[in-house]
Amino acid sequence: MSHIPFVKRSLGLLCGAILVSLTQAASAQNTAAPASPSATSGTRVILLGTAAGPIPRTQRAQPANLITVQGRPYLIDAGNGVARQLALAGYAPSDVRTVFITHHHIDHNADMGALMSFAWLEDAKRNDKTVAPMRFYGPTATTDLVKAAYDFLSVSERIFRAGVPMPPAAGRFVGHDIAGEGVFYRDDRLTVTAVENTHYHGATKGEDKSYSYRFDTSDRSVVFCGDSGPSEALTQLAKGADLLVCEVNDLDDAMKELAATTRMPPQALQAVRKHMAEQHLTPEDVGMLAHKAGVKQVVLTHISPGLDGETDERRYTDGVRKHFTGPVTAGRDLMAF
Repeated sequence: MSHIPFVKRSLGLLCGAILVSLTQAASAQNTAAPASPSATSGTRVILLGTAAGPIPRTQRAQPANLITVQGRPYLIDAGNGVARQLALAGYAPSDVRTVFITHHHIDHNADMGALMSFAWLEDAKRNDKTVAPMRFYGPTATTDLVKAAYDFLSVSERIFRAGVPMPPAAGRFVGHDIAGEGVFYRDDRLTVTAVENTHYHGATKGEDKSYSYRFDTSDRSVVFCGDSGPSEALTQLAKGADLLVCEVNDLDDAMKELAATTRMPPQALQAVRKHMAEQHLTPEDVGMLAHKAGVKQVVLTHISPGLDGETDERRYTDGVRKHFTGPVTAGRDLMAF
């Protein structure tokens, strides 16, 4: 019994130390992730996956972003792991009814099928017969990919429905190929405008497009670069935007990492470097874009090389700040703005 006061004092000190640690951690987290609006009011952006791909990382998911407007979520890109990232952000795949794909590289669309499959199962659990279809908007072949993803789902659907009464998945997923630049989507909460950027830069025969998107809501304007090299069309799209969510590529370090971890011959490495230089954005490119467009804030994503264990973000932010004087953040998965 004589030890009880000592134990109490020890527990008090321990609890105090834990409280201080938690307070410091929260303070550090708030420094890293700017304060964001309420999830049910205004416009909010959540970075779901900030890796440059298609290279799986342990600390970053593949490209995906969420924009919520008065609580309604819209998804931009569906890279590998998007369903889990949605769950970590507090959403289920079936909460998302509208998806925008910037371009058809596998790091941006690989989990369209997984998203659809989980959404179908969740819709069945909710037993909501009034739920709207999940609609995908993107470049040419978006409709084909939605059909292919449904064909993949249909095998499991057949097996599930053989033993459990479930609504069919047919008609619950719809693809829309964007016809061209300009406003292509509008509802009661936002307007979405597309421009073709320079990511493909003549690499295809013209049938494949890579788009950047601008989302205008009642309180904010947000531009998602997608993947792009320097682009006047993208600069004009971003004019006066409140938030520019943009890829960034440390070209020299990315090429060093590629050369060290692959057996690509010199000719192939030279072709990759040319692609990276012309069809992606260096920190300096992002800074010039942000300055010319007069945006208010820059958030970097699709970070290359974005290696696991990186702690120094200056390689990505310093070059931006050479040309842009506003706030710049090197994004991490699940940051909200």
